Amino acid sequence: MDIIDDKGRLFGTVNIIDALAVLLVLAVAAAGAAFVLGPKEKATDRTKTTVTFEATGVQPYVADAIPEGTIDSDRIAAVENKSVRPTEVVVTDQNGTFHERKHPQKKTVTLRVALNTTSADGESQFDGEPLEVGQQLTLDFGPVTVKGAVTKTS
Repeated sequence: MDIIDDKGRLFGTVNIIDALAVLLVLAVAAAGAAFVLGPKEKATDRTKTTVTFEATGVQPYVADAIPEGTIDSDRIAAVENKSVRPTEVVVTDQNGTFHERKHPQKKTVTLRVALNTTSADGESQFDGEPLEVGQQLTLDFGPVTVKGAVTKTS
């Protein structure tokens, strides 16, 4: 017995063209079902999260260039508060004793910053990463870019 006979029937019973048409319809139906019933992506909401951000060892001109108020950026919504103080450094005297002193030039900048974040399952994310205390961030304020750490989230 031939697989396709002289009348074009599969195993002598089903026309090969009809069989291919049925297979095509089944494949399209399966692809449509997979698309509609496929895995759902996590629902994400765009939110603003306020954090305290601290950058140490910053040059004075950089500290001065960080703007306060609304920022025209996709990542940063606003700088709500900025404080600048001398950076504390540890030095040793001639006897090897440690002392805390204020650096003569470098500054520590503490910012209260509203960041544009996303929220998925109750967790704030910034640049696709969970936003946590201690996290190192690089923030671009337009005139300057500053590296520092998140010290508080709210």
